[in-house]
Amino acid sequence: MSETVVRASEADEPLKELKQKIDDEQQQENTKKPSQGLAAFSLLLIILLIAAMAAAVYWLWPQWQSLQQQSAQMQQLQQRVSAQVQQQQNTEQQLLNTLSQQQSAKLGQLELQLAQTEQRLSLALQQALTEQQVQIQALRQQVQTKDSAPPRHWLLAETDYLLQLAAKKVWLEHDFTTAISLLNTAQEKLIKIDDPSLLLVRQAINQDIEQLRQLPTIDLSEVHLQLQQARKLTAQLALKQQHNNAMPQLTKPEGGVKQWRQTLHYYWQQAWSNLFTVRSAVPEDYFSLSKEQQLMLRSSLSQHLLLAELAALEQNETVYLAALEQAISQLGRYFDPANDEVSQLQSQLQQLATVNISKPELKALSSVSQMQQYQQQLEESSL
Repeated sequence: MSETVVRASEADEPLKELKQKIDDEQQQENTKKPSQGLAAFSLLLIILLIAAMAAAVYWLWPQWQSLQQQSAQMQQLQQRVSAQVQQQQNTEQQLLNTLSQQQSAKLGQLELQLAQTEQRLSLALQQALTEQQVQIQALRQQVQTKDSAPPRHWLLAETDYLLQLAAKKVWLEHDFTTAISLLNTAQEKLIKIDDPSLLLVRQAINQDIEQLRQLPTIDLSEVHLQLQQARKLTAQLALKQQHNNAMPQLTKPEGGVKQWRQTLHYYWQQAWSNLFTVRSAVPEDYFSLSKEQQLMLRSSLSQHLLLAELAALEQNETVYLAALEQAISQLGRYFDPANDEVSQLQSQLQQLATVNISKPELKALSSVSQMQQYQQQLEESSL
């Protein structure tokens, strides 16, 4: 029995070992299934990550390249700007250097001109002092010689001075009244001397006085004052205003159908007058003056009067008459003739246009040359 049990146990051992192997294989398969799932899931995750990285690289690579290009362009632009700034700084520096050189050159020229001017002034001052000293010495000699001379020589010297002064009044200032007064004073000096040899000089003085009295006297100061007052009135003068003269009003005919011609004519004229106004043309219709134009007209009239005033002071008759003629024409054309100030100013300008302001034809005073001849004869006789 025991042997059979032992044999039976020996026969079961292979079965146990086979069963144990089957169990082990099943356990290994059970353990392998979850690990294979994890491996597949990990492989899928890796593939997804690689695909995501490839997509990211595909999408971000052009942007990265564009960023690189933009950065390169920005660097180039910065380099250009820095180069332009440097060039501008160099140009400004050159301009500053040029200006400083020009200013230094101008300062040098000015200093040279100033030195030359100072030298010329010093020379002119020295010459003036020398001439003044010579004149003072000559005057001293004349005073010394005339202190011992008789009073007759003093009267002759005074007469000569009065004649020279009268000639200056005539030729330089056109003051004939003062010149006549000076000639009369010189005549009185010669009367005090009572020398028959001065008869020719006295006759020449009388001729000069008669010549100056025959000259027309022109009061240029009065003309100047009148024109100046007229210029002040230009800002207050009334200008012509444009008026629309209405057409005469037509009376509506009465009579109804019997006077149908008059009624038709009335309505025709009424409709026509609403469209157009027919009247005679007047000078005011050809201009419509604004405030600026009115100011320009007043200013133009004032300028014509000012030109006439200056021409009167210079005794330029042509310019004087032309300026007054333009002022009178402008006054009559653009200003209201019914206004009292306008009419008075127009008559005043017409009266001023008749004034003769031309320079008279003057002749040299014969008394001056006659007195010089007499003094020359005295010097020759004294020698």
